[in-house]
This record gives sequence, structure tokens and C-alpha cells, in this order.
Amino acid sequence: MDKLNRMAVFATVVAEGSFAGAAHRLGMTPSAVSQHMRSLEKTLGVPLLHRSTRRLALTEAGEAFYPGCEAMWQEAQRAEQRLAELRDTLVGELRIATTVGIGSGPLAEALAPLLLAHPKLTLRILADDQVVDMIEQRVDISLRVNLQLADTSLIAHHLSAWPLVLCAAPRYLSQYGVPETPQDLVQHRWITGSNQGFHLSLHHQSGETFKLRLAAGQIVSGSMNVMRAFTRRGLGISGQPLYEISDELRRGELIALLPEWRPAAFRLHALTQERVLPEKTRQALHYLRDYFRRHGEKPLASGAEGVFN
Repeated sequence: MDKLNRMAVFATVVAEGSFAGAAHRLGMTPSAVSQHMRSLEKTLGVPLLHRSTRRLALTEAGEAFYPGCEAMWQEAQRAEQRLAELRDTLVGELRIATTVGIGSGPLAEALAPLLLAHPKLTLRILADDQVVDMIEQRVDISLRVNLQLADTSLIAHHLSAWPLVLCAAPRYLSQYGVPETPQDLVQHRWITGSNQGFHLSLHHQSGETFKLRLAAGQIVSGSMNVMRAFTRRGLGISGQPLYEISDELRRGELIALLPEWRPAAFRLHALTQERVLPEKTRQALHYLRDYFRRHGEKPLASGAEGVFN
């Protein structure tokens, strides 16, 4: 590595025409430049420069050696420039892992202004309700709800809290009845993400909390979209993020149950692997925070008035 550094010093000396000029360009002292040159010539076993009090000139060996050193130095500078562009400007590919529900709507709305403003930035979306390996998939940002962070090397950035709604289709409610109290939920069919029984905590507007132990669902899926599809078909009750079902609630395709009781909100986080982030990642986080704070952290989505009144 020292030899490569000295080759770069040699190329700069030749380009600048003096030790002083090279020292200024490299941020070194002239004596340090001279020391690098002596060490390089000693390592190579041949003189590279003719020195005089007024000028420098390449020896025959220096003329043969210089083009390769110059090419290496120029390529190193270009590589550093490309790296600086990736670090400081919005170019290249940004990889985001997300749930299917967030990726199918909110993510596009959140990042569209960023992409329109920076046409050299490309976006790759890995939409999967299962957690992906950020290192293996080279993911810059991973969006997850109700995060339980086991990997302490990851950094969690809180984005928003989204209300969760217990809901069912009118067809289901006409067949099995509308639950009037939290205890009534025990008798109903559930569509869940667990094939085992689960606990459900409901929080009343007055501050009261009611905890239920519910049996495993007849239909189990790790995908909110799948759970919602079966809920719309009248096959059971499920808990859904309000931001994903506000249209269905407004059209009456789904009905919010026990509106005065709320399950714990979904908490949305963005995960990154580093604290010091490239500019494209920093800007994407800024747009995500702005969008989700404007559209989340509130009890009602637009058009869903009365869901929690």
C-alpha cells in the first residue's frame, strides 16, 4: 500500500513539475514528498528523476514508469469521484424492502416527488411481508411494522403509528352477528397471522384496557393483503391497518367493529444498516418521515370519519 501511495506522489510530482507543487496539491510538506520519492526509488532500485535547483526531469526509467503511475492515479481519482457522487448526490439505485401493503400504495405516494426531482436515481422495491436479509439483498432501507429488533447492528428510525381496525364484511356480520362487547369477539371466526391462539388487548377511549385470549384463526396468513381478501369475502374478522382499508370502509365493503375500542396501533419503522448514510438514503428517509407523519399519527384516514367516533 505504501508503494501505491508513493507511485501517486511520483505521478503528482511529474504533473506539477516540482516537489512544492505536488506538496500543495496533496496537502503534504515538500520534505514529505521528497521522502516518498527517495523511498520509491530505493524500492525500485533505479532513479526516476533528475533533480536540480531549478527543475526536475524524468530519467529513462522515470519515463517508462510514469504512464502507469499516472493512469493509476487518474483512475483512483475517478473512483473517488464516483464514490463521492454516490455518497453526496442522488444517483444510482436505492433498494427498499417493505411489506406488500405499504409497497402497493403509500410508498409510491411518499417517494414519487423524490424520484421526479432526481431522474438519475433508480428505485428497486422488494415487497414481501416476510422479513428479508438486508445485507444479503443489499437493502438500503427496510420498512417494518411492530418491530422487534433482534439485530443490534441495525438502526431503527420511527416513522409513524397507524391505527389498527377490527373489521369484517357485511356478509359475515349478517350471518354471525355484530359483536357488541369485547367479550363477544371470543365467539367469532378470526383470520390471523398466527396458527396458534393469540392475545388481543383493546383500549377504550376512557383509558380502560380489556384483554382477550382468542383461538387460532380458521385462515392463517403472513400477508395482510391475503387476510384482507378473505375478510372481504365474509370468512371472518381480522385486524387491518386503517390506512390500507379506509376506501373499503368508506364504500361499506368492510365494517369497523367496536369503534370505541382500539387495538394497539401499528408502529412503522425504517431500518438502516449505518448511522452515516449516503445522500440518497438520507433523502429517502426524509420523504418517508414527511409522508407518514402527515398521513399517520391520527385516528382517522380521509373519508373514514366515524370509524373511531
